[in-house]
Amino acid sequence: MNSPAVAHGPRNVPALLMTLHRERFTGAVVVSGTPGGTLHLRDGLVVAVRTPASPAPDVLLLRSRRIAEPDWIAAGEASRTDGPLADTLVALGLVRAPELSALCLATVFDGAFAMSLGTSAGWQVDDSVPAPDLIAEPGVEPRRLTDETARRMLVLSQLWGPLVDFAATRINPAAQPAVGTLPVRYRDILLGANGRRAPRDLAFALGRGLYPVMLDLARMSARRLVQRDAPAGAGPTPIVAPRDFTTGASAPPPQAPLPRRNPGTHAPDSVPGAPPAEVPGSAGRIPTPPVDIGARPAAPSGDTPPSAPPCVEHDLRDHPAQGEITP
Repeated sequence: MNSPAVAHGPRNVPALLMTLHRERFTGAVVVSGTPGGTLHLRDGLVVAVRTPASPAPDVLLLRSRRIAEPDWIAAGEASRTDGPLADTLVALGLVRAPELSALCLATVFDGAFAMSLGTSAGWQVDDSVPAPDLIAEPGVEPRRLTDETARRMLVLSQLWGPLVDFAATRINPAAQPAVGTLPVRYRDILLGANGRRAPRDLAFALGRGLYPVMLDLARMSARRLVQRDAPAGAGPTPIVAPRDFTTGASAPPPQAPLPRRNPGTHAPDSVPGAPPAEVPGSAGRIPTPPVDIGARPAAPSGDTPPSAPPCVEHDLRDHPAQGEITP
């Protein structure tokens, strides 16, 4: 069943969440698009965000090796009779309650940030969709979630540049970086970067949130610890030089330029280095300088994010970096 909020016609997902918050809605907002995802609400508060662009709590717990896979399976089976999965994980001593609470809250912020990097093709409000097993309680107000998402996007855009390109960039470690004095999370990224993984792939592989991984990558790029490759999905650069198809190698360039025809005339410049023939009617004209269509304004840089309300950092194994506040 759809919520009455659909009839109000919110202009975007944040406006929709504000409406559902006023209505104390319980259910889900299923957002289609790239990457898309589902926002789960309870009494108008966002308790979970699930999207293929950001790791969920179970991925973070398993990929970071906080919980071994056999223990996770055992906890899942026990939760069928012993109660909620979160309580079972704590009762079995697999994770501490404050850590699990912080991790679930972090995935709400990270999932919303990851969804904001894509495009929304529409949404559906459904009060029959159940919430996941691991949720943030009591939940996050939509205004706080929207403000924190905007802050994260501003911080990363100042450090790196366009975020759409950043999210699709394949990461390579720099040649022989000095890793001895680097933080553990930096060393993990250097070990995981192989030239094929974008930030999302690294986040899933390392068991960390997308935003903290992208924040570390931006700072590592400023320190020349990683190299930026072409965005994931970009095709190979076409080879425009003539090739020798017997060997596959590029043929050497010609020794002299080919004759070039002048616009407005029927006679080519047949003599290399000779002045071009005068174009009829061109006497007295001022030549137009070439236009550099590749120039772009430099992206702002800086390593100090603006002041912001506290947010939760996924990586609880290491000291947080500047601008990342753990609960």
